[in-house]
Amino acid sequence: MRADDLDQVLAIETISFRSPWSRRQFEAELEKDFGVCVVAVVDGGVVGYLVVWLVTDEVHIANVAVHPGWRRQGLGARLIGEAVWGREQEGFRWVGLEVRRSNRAARALYRKLGFVEVGVRKNYYVQEGEDAVLMAKTLESEG
Repeated sequence: MRADDLDQVLAIETISFRSPWSRRQFEAELEKDFGVCVVAVVDGGVVGYLVVWLVTDEVHIANVAVHPGWRRQGLGARLIGEAVWGREQEGFRWVGLEVRRSNRAARALYRKLGFVEVGVRKNYYVQEGEDAVLMAKTLESEG
């Protein structure tokens, strides 16, 4: 992800989330030395993105979305794969994220990718009073 991708990223963010991140939040992510921001591009246009944080032994998925017209085509899984899988070789042991309890499609995708539900953060999404489900996956080192 680059600064010139942000107009397209923000358009996807706005239609994907009830409480979307701001331009400044994405700009801050691009400046972090512990963050990885990637985009999926089709025919020159951004159709999805992922923001992860690499902290101690955890890869934390902070934000991920795919444009509604491109969902259910494997792009979300591919974005996660590009930024996450293989990190165990760098010393990362697990991947974690929070997801709205009501977001059944995302929870199903994460389960398909091997994540398990490990807890709940009550009222995590304060504006709506909705809980977040904590999901995690252990990364296994080869050898």
